[in-house]
Amino acid sequence: MKPTDNPTNKVADNPYHVSHADLPFSPEEAGALGALKQEVDELVKLELTAEQMLGQEVDLAKAYIQEDAHSIWSDLKLGLYEWELITGDWLLRAADPTRVDWQLHHWWGDDETHLH
Repeated sequence: MKPTDNPTNKVADNPYHVSHADLPFSPEEAGALGALKQEVDELVKLELTAEQMLGQEVDLAKAYIQEDAHSIWSDLKLGLYEWELITGDWLLRAADPTRVDWQLHHWWGDDETHLH
């Protein structure tokens, strides 16, 4: 339907077609409303950018924490291995040196039944 075909100059009962008389503001205020809408849009863009930056910082922190956890675990395993070797050496020194020497040098021969 063309606007000239409407003899009463009323818009059809479509909620998406609004006449200027139905708007809660005057056409002069439309410029201010447009400026307000643009400012709100810019603030929304700023907020979305801040949210994206925060997400990137969280991802970076996760990567640092994961890398630190791997290096700490690696250092801990190395330290425990060294302590294990030191403890084993200390226990061998505390044991009967004669028997340890026989065991280390395989002087018992093939038949080790007399050890049990």
